[in-house]
Amino acid sequence: MYGEGDSSPPFKGLSKNTILDHDNAMLFIRIFSCVVWLGLTTPSLTFAELVAEEHLDDQWVVSYITENSVHATVNGQVTHGDRLHVRLVKDHCDQGNLLTFVYTFAQHPKIETLEGRYVTTQFNGSEVIVKVLYTSSFLMGHRATVDIGWASIGALKDILSQENPLVIEYLDSNDVKITDYFDIIENRWSNDGVSAALDRAVDRCKNL
Repeated sequence: MYGEGDSSPPFKGLSKNTILDHDNAMLFIRIFSCVVWLGLTTPSLTFAELVAEEHLDDQWVVSYITENSVHATVNGQVTHGDRLHVRLVKDHCDQGNLLTFVYTFAQHPKIETLEGRYVTTQFNGSEVIVKVLYTSSFLMGHRATVDIGWASIGALKDILSQENPLVIEYLDSNDVKITDYFDIIENRWSNDGVSAALDRAVDRCKNL
């Protein structure tokens, strides 16, 4: 299930050689209610009983649950809807995939050419090479899905607890002039409640 890596420099435990296959990475199904099976009792939660938490501004919550993944997330402080996600995958609940999104009005006619390309960023003051997984039309512009990398849950707790707010800035490079594609090149996220949310996400992941 794990793909081959490349030589891109790792960031504090986030390494390209642990990126999972992304073909089905971004199926987000929000569960709004709990299905109760009358007359059936079990010692642990089933998938149907796993309920996503309500979004709270600047607080990490377990906000998306699918049949195969659980997402701990927090809203953006520059672009509110561009949440920062830690995605946990069924049967790999000790690892997390750090993801985010970029909503842009730049209207670049070939924005789809960003898919699969690596982009230079500054993440909390360190250079991090991220990968653009997908681009799509969204509202009045476009939205890009950005993979920051994979790490153990323990390492992610350490990384995401170091700075508040967490800050990413997308930088032009010789390979990609990202300012041609993204009109907003920075976002910030709170880290309030991140460790507890990751613990809850692991618990829910183990019940998928």
